[in-house]
Amino acid sequence: MNRASILKYMKEEQSNCVFCKILAGTLPVSLVYEDDEVAVFPPLQPVNPGHLLIIPKQHAPYMKDLDSGTLSYMMEIAQRLNGAIRQSKYPCEGVNLFLADGEAAQQEVFHLHLHIYPRYPADGFGFKYDPSRHFIHMERSELNSIAQEIKKNLS
Repeated sequence: MNRASILKYMKEEQSNCVFCKILAGTLPVSLVYEDDEVAVFPPLQPVNPGHLLIIPKQHAPYMKDLDSGTLSYMMEIAQRLNGAIRQSKYPCEGVNLFLADGEAAQQEVFHLHLHIYPRYPADGFGFKYDPSRHFIHMERSELNSIAQEIKKNLS
């Protein structure tokens, strides 16, 4: 793909992005917070009342596409919102932060976004896993090998 084709594809991707449409004012939103870098609002289908999304104003499908300053800033905003949710009337005895990066990670909207899930006992939500495949003990040599493989690709 040449540069012109890539730019055309990126513009089309942005014009079809539901979060970009929200930011452009063409779709309704219930804003909790907004500034020059991010917008925060509850999703249409929350896990629990008080569930919020933090989205960067810059269209970035994946973490690698967003500058580190904005990504760090999203975490600062998450910290502030964590406190606000805990002080609200909504049940919140804990908080999960969730960011899906890619289809295999269950990302459904390809505009990076950070979920803030307020949690309480017996809310029925959770991450499911197969105990025969996940969280199994690994030998130190295997862990060292994994660390070395990832380290060599660290930039």
